[in-house]
Amino acid sequence: MRDSDRLRLEHPKALTSMVTERLRQAIIDGDFQLGESMSEDQLSAVFGVSRSPVREALKALEFEGLVEVRPKRGSFIFAPSIEDVEELCEFRLIAETQAAILSMRRAPDAFTGALDKATGAMRNALEAGDDRGYGRADTAFHKNFFTFCGNRLVQDAYQLAEGRIATIRTILTAPNKEQRELSFSEHCMIADALRERNWDRFQELMSEHVGRTMRGVRSILSPPSAGGSR
Repeated sequence: MRDSDRLRLEHPKALTSMVTERLRQAIIDGDFQLGESMSEDQLSAVFGVSRSPVREALKALEFEGLVEVRPKRGSFIFAPSIEDVEELCEFRLIAETQAAILSMRRAPDAFTGALDKATGAMRNALEAGDDRGYGRADTAFHKNFFTFCGNRLVQDAYQLAEGRIATIRTILTAPNKEQRELSFSEHCMIADALRERNWDRFQELMSEHVGRTMRGVRSILSPPSAGGSR
């Protein structure tokens, strides 16, 4: 039958994948607060689907650490402690540094071209005041480290933490134009250091870049002092 592809019914898992991706992006974009409760019924209504794909999506995002499912209480957006963020930053620094070095060895032209495209998108979003667009371009910049590294084990390991890392990035940079401008400058310098294969400079910049993220998140998550200030 010539039109068999047109008549084929969409597999139910495709719907679950779409719900999972849209919910993941909504969490990363900051549409939910950390620790916020999510009702399956409400999400079903928002997405216009039954509860089944929503339930499966929540399970998938629980595996990624973006959602916490508590028995008899419901599902909640992850709420990292300072220690959790420190672990993510340590993992990120190790993984991104080594993945970028592999990418420069295996696909330098494609890798640096993708970095230039990402920084271009970051510049455009910054000039347009597009906070969400900036965050997505920032995430794309760092994901390129793994896209071109040629090691599936490294890629899979990063994928498990990528959503949490991107969400924390949004929390830090979205509310603060000055932070975004500093972030953009750092990304341009990181790309330049990689292009020049200046590994000492690259590792120095990455250490400062990730360390600044840690300091910023620590100031946000730390409890107020007795005087009312952080």
